[in-house]
Amino acid sequence: MLRAAATLALCLSFGACDAPSAGDAKPAAPAEPHVGDEPLAGGLPSLEALGEAVVAGLNDGDAAALTALAIDQAEYTGRLFPAVANHPAAEAMGRELLWDMHVRQSADDLQRALTHHGRSDLEFIRFEPRRTVRRAGVVFHERPHLVVRGADGTERELQILASLVEHESTQTFKLLGFRDHD
Repeated sequence: MLRAAATLALCLSFGACDAPSAGDAKPAAPAEPHVGDEPLAGGLPSLEALGEAVVAGLNDGDAAALTALAIDQAEYTGRLFPAVANHPAAEAMGRELLWDMHVRQSADDLQRALTHHGRSDLEFIRFEPRRTVRRAGVVFHERPHLVVRGADGTERELQILASLVEHESTQTFKLLGFRDHD
């Protein structure tokens, strides 16, 4: 059970966990939930602003500033949950349990990112998401490479982020969390 819970939590933390359909017949899709029209709490106005804030946090070695760029517990377990956790087992597992597993993994991966890339002289170049998924009024830019330029002028890709979260109607952006993909 613990392995299944961990697998589901990992899948959910990437922001795309589509439930498999059983058999050839597809059941009627329920009405898609919507996360509302309020901007993301503390959300930034563009992907570029989010990327610059991530790199500034890394350069400063500031775990608190980086944590503030991520979705908080209230939004994860509240209005964003239907978009983040669209697997049928998610509600059965419980929003608080999934949050707890997500935030612990994210905090561990944030510390690894700071250990490997913190206090560097990096410049934000761009995000390169692996794929983009739209659900419930939210766009998830999944498992993005954070492309930066180092002090020596060379570009490199950091794979330290879970999905980037874009609230479509307000164009506000946050991180789902941190993930060490290296």
